[in-house]
Parts: sequence; C-alpha cells; structure tokens
Amino acid sequence: MVLINENDRERAELYRLFAGLFMTLPTDEVLMQFRDMFRVRFSETPDEIGMDFAHIFLGPWKHLPPYESVYSYSPGDIPGSWRRTVKEVQAFYHSTGLVLHDQVDLSPDHLSAELLFMSYLAENDLVKYQRLFFERHLFRWVPDYCDLVYGHAFTSFYKEVANLLKKFILFEYEELEIQKGYIESFP
Repeated sequence: MVLINENDRERAELYRLFAGLFMTLPTDEVLMQFRDMFRVRFSETPDEIGMDFAHIFLGPWKHLPPYESVYSYSPGDIPGSWRRTVKEVQAFYHSTGLVLHDQVDLSPDHLSAELLFMSYLAENDLVKYQRLFFERHLFRWVPDYCDLVYGHAFTSFYKEVANLLKKFILFEYEELEIQKGYIESFP
C-alpha cells in the first residue's frame, strides 16, 4: 500500500475534476464542486453549459476534439500517423502496469484519459512516470489547447475551466521541476 501525502491527494483530485469536465456534461454537483473549489463565478444555467460543452467538444460544427493526436502531429504527417500518438500514450500506460479495459470508452489520448492517468500516478507516488508523461504528453499540447477552448467557448464557465486548467498545468510544470534535458530516456 502506497502512503500518499496530502499534496499528492489534492493534485490527484484536481486532475480527476478537470478530467470529468472534459469527458461529460457536468452535473449540478460537479458545477457546485468547481465553483466552491476555485471560488469562481459563472452565471450560465446547466443547460447553457451543456450546450457549450457540445459546441466546444462534440460539434457537428467546428469544434475542438480533446485528443492529443489531433494537436501533436506535424503538418506534413498523414492522418494515419495520428495513431502513433495513441499507441505511444497507451504504451506509457502499460509501462506503469495500468491496463485500460475494453469497457473504457475513451481513446488513450483523450484529454480526460491523460488527466486521469496523472491522477493515478500521483496517487501511487510514481514521480518518475509523472515527470516523463507530463513532459512528453500533457505539457506539449494542453496549454495551447486550453487557449483554443478559451477562445471558442461561449460561456464564462468553460472559459474559466480552460484558464484554470492551463494555470494548473503550468504550475505542475514548475512543481515537477521539468527542465529540458532532465528527463531520462524512456523505452
């Protein structure tokens, strides 16, 4: 059994909260938890927030799919190369002993899956893996993705979510002491 310190417990909880906000329509309970945790104000109704969720993440109009592979390929890459990111993320999960079951209805590179994975790493005191995964995956695309969400959102709620997730990711960058060249090579 791993003893987790209070800081890691809080970090894991934040990762889970953010994961939920990008995975499904937030319930009234989640909206209140978000409001209380961050002491933010938003005036939109749950229905308006739900419509914005669909507008931002689902489409059918121009939307912002929350998948690393959409944002991490080079302009010259062919669309099939997006699978490379999915495979890399999935291999990273497996390297820690975590196996995603077929019942999980998320691609491994979905933002919510990656945030939940960081929660798992924090709760299990897997600091080396946190640093590696953060550097190789989350930090490379999430801050820019949050900027896109902020600009695309209609509601102050999702603008706040994007702004706070970006701040959290930047804070984590400093906390995990990630520096260029520091990360060990990973198989």
